[in-house]
Amino acid sequence: MVGSIEVHVKQSPQHVEVNLSELKGYEKHVIVELMRETQDKTTNKALPCGLDNCRAIILYEADKLSTDALLYIKWLLERYKGCNKVFFCCSDVSKLQAIKSLCTVVELLPPSKTETVAVLKFIAKQEGIDLPHELAERFAENSKNNFYLAIRSFEATWKKCYPFKENQVILTGWEDNIADIAKNMIEEQSPKQLYIIRGKLQNLIVHGVSPEFIFQSLVAELKKYLDDSLQDRIESMYDEYNRNDENMFESDKYDHEEMSKRLNDHSRKSIKQFLRIEEFIAKFMSCYKGCTNTKSLPHEGPT
Repeated sequence: MVGSIEVHVKQSPQHVEVNLSELKGYEKHVIVELMRETQDKTTNKALPCGLDNCRAIILYEADKLSTDALLYIKWLLERYKGCNKVFFCCSDVSKLQAIKSLCTVVELLPPSKTETVAVLKFIAKQEGIDLPHELAERFAENSKNNFYLAIRSFEATWKKCYPFKENQVILTGWEDNIADIAKNMIEEQSPKQLYIIRGKLQNLIVHGVSPEFIFQSLVAELKKYLDDSLQDRIESMYDEYNRNDENMFESDKYDHEEMSKRLNDHSRKSIKQFLRIEEFIAKFMSCYKGCTNTKSLPHEGPT
């Protein structure tokens, strides 16, 4: 039990913002206080609800709330009716099922290619970087118009090679992270190491890195450490897992229709692909550890 907690918020007379992922188990307590505070400030029965006496509570990463917390929040929303409005910002609306009946769902579409290119060109101008329009379009396409990934890719490529060449190789900014995972797999094969690698994979998931890119890059990095026979073996394993992915999604197409209300197909496919990558890593580490002919295998990264 603690007497008080410190909460970082952004606010104005008309709104208050808080990131729920920073509250470490005190989500319900903070939301209660925000709603009470808002209710006290906006309660004026003589005035109709308007800009002058309405306050918005904006909750980021709301899809990380537990079902228990959501049910409690539902009770709060029903109790504290008035001029205040609560906005639940999330990536997966299916996880807010408990309060969905009280909410209006507004889907924010991703930025267009034109908007992404405009942002990259603006950054390049501010930094004094000559960014060709065609290259900016490639950054946008490779990132699937994700601002964060496009900017990270632009920065990584610029640091690696500038001035840009005509057929510039585009980096994502995650190459070093994936190379580090490959090195960890070669250096140690243990449950502890697998747990550490899983955490690094989860970090890539959080930042929206494509599972296909992770898998391809990981295999390429691992092959740098292996002799010809094991390179063929890991390539065979990679092909096998890719075939299994295709068969799994084809046989599962009817389940997609049944689950469409809970999870969109793209997210579901990505989750299964990451699980496949984890399985591949575990299998490789087991095979590598059990390999008896390791005299020609370096245990350190290539220079």
